[in-house]
Amino acid sequence: MKTSRFFPLLVNTIPILGFVIFFLLFVVNIPWFDDFEALSGFFLEFVKAKTWSEKWHWLILPNNEHRMATGKLITVLVYYLTGFLDFRWIQGFANLSVIAIWVLLALTFRRFKLSYWYFLPLTLVLFQPQYHLLTFWAITGLQHEPLLALVLLTLYALALRTRFSFPLALILGLITTFTMSNGMFVWIAGIGVLLLRKRFREVFLWVFGMAIGMAGYYYDFPYSGNERSFGRFLEMPHLSVSGFFTYMGGPFDFFPYMAEPWRFVLPTLAGLIIMWIALRWFLLEFWPMIRTYFQPTISPKESTFVPDFLLGGMLFLLINATVIAILRPHFGYFVMLISNYRIYPLLFLCLLYLAWLSNQKRIPGGPAPLITFGLLFSLLSYFNYYPIVVERRKLLLTNAFNQYHSNIGLAATRGTILEPYIVWAFKEPMRMGIFNPPVHFFDDVLKKSPEPQNISLQTDLSSKEIQIVQSSFPVPRSRNGMVLLHLKSTFNSDEYLVPFGGVPNTGKNPFVPGIGGRASFDRNMVKPGTYDMEILQMNDQESKRHPSTTKLTI
Repeated sequence: MKTSRFFPLLVNTIPILGFVIFFLLFVVNIPWFDDFEALSGFFLEFVKAKTWSEKWHWLILPNNEHRMATGKLITVLVYYLTGFLDFRWIQGFANLSVIAIWVLLALTFRRFKLSYWYFLPLTLVLFQPQYHLLTFWAITGLQHEPLLALVLLTLYALALRTRFSFPLALILGLITTFTMSNGMFVWIAGIGVLLLRKRFREVFLWVFGMAIGMAGYYYDFPYSGNERSFGRFLEMPHLSVSGFFTYMGGPFDFFPYMAEPWRFVLPTLAGLIIMWIALRWFLLEFWPMIRTYFQPTISPKESTFVPDFLLGGMLFLLINATVIAILRPHFGYFVMLISNYRIYPLLFLCLLYLAWLSNQKRIPGGPAPLITFGLLFSLLSYFNYYPIVVERRKLLLTNAFNQYHSNIGLAATRGTILEPYIVWAFKEPMRMGIFNPPVHFFDDVLKKSPEPQNISLQTDLSSKEIQIVQSSFPVPRSRNGMVLLHLKSTFNSDEYLVPFGGVPNTGKNPFVPGIGGRASFDRNMVKPGTYDMEILQMNDQESKRHPSTTKLTI
């Protein structure tokens, strides 16, 4: 490869390397909520099963509304490669799918014969923390990231039109179907591409493959409950129409802390613009073909791979967005912007950018303005989502401590039927010696001698959520900087940790945290009784314990 093409390609790897470092800094070996049933609990049943038919049963058993055989296979693969049920490795494998997506997009871009400087904006947009709940949550990462990689790989093979690419696309389509429920949309997207190109014989085979895949997916499938969501859509269809555009403009949700409904304004406007650009590209690229659809076919002079692949990918993402807009906003309009779904509109934006590039004869200003946009996009995303990732890591670490010491914290509510199941799914792998969560992360600070001065704490027990306020210490925003509430039962061995959330600085510098913080937790998390309270203060240099004479009685 020529140096002039190699250097910008090398620069494209810098955002990827930054993203990998970001992942390694904040990933923790801690399961969260649905991880227990779909991954930890599944794994325990899988290894206990004595026959392959039993193992197959656990592999394809639905979890909530989805079969996720691919994600479960990755979990088993991690165990046999490492000897451990390690959620860091599981999340790492899921995130490799984003790099696979990038490779497919880069292979498509290579056909444009443009400098890789034009590809850098796409790399900057794709590798950033807006979809942090996929990056740092095992089950959501396993559901969505490998799915999108498989969808694009399926459509890539379908668009190639070589001797073996269509059978490969059929096989990949079946695997995609059993990766996540919305993987079935790849069949509809493929039909759209095949019909536009008048590949009628392949349409028949594709529909046959779709029938096999969907029949297998829904065989012995439990009731999903989506009928109620559809009923709510019929009652308030305007919510779904606006929700579609808000969802599609989700990559421009740069201010996740902004109050509703103002938070939705920028993404909704961006969604309208994105869809206008997408419609314009579709009409420019395919309208002449549609107008002459029933006339004799003329073999195209150039390869149709690029428009077919981009169209297939965008069709899949639009179908997915439509279903989300119909079924989800009635649970709360904020769902249109949750991190779990963000990678879908981000990928649409990437495909649309490639579609726009493919039609440009000359780009005024060259790649510089596009790279500037990509840099601003990435910097805004890191600046506004980094604090969320920091706080979530603290929450996972403290809740892992709570789960280990008091059997509650990482899932379920105390007293529910799920509580003993979560205890089993958390502690059984530890007993087997294959799961080592950081439950002793706070042992060093808890062994320290208390400071001589007592700290004053204010308690608010007026609602279901208990709030403890301290006005003595600023809450740091660094990776390991924490101010924690430590509750220790006066009756038994139960103890809990709750991170304090910081207060804004009322001074001139908004980047300096204010003094004090508030710790909130659900009343049902803690067993009734009386608790001693103290504050743990942690940073990279030192740790301190600050006692309090205030007691908490629940």
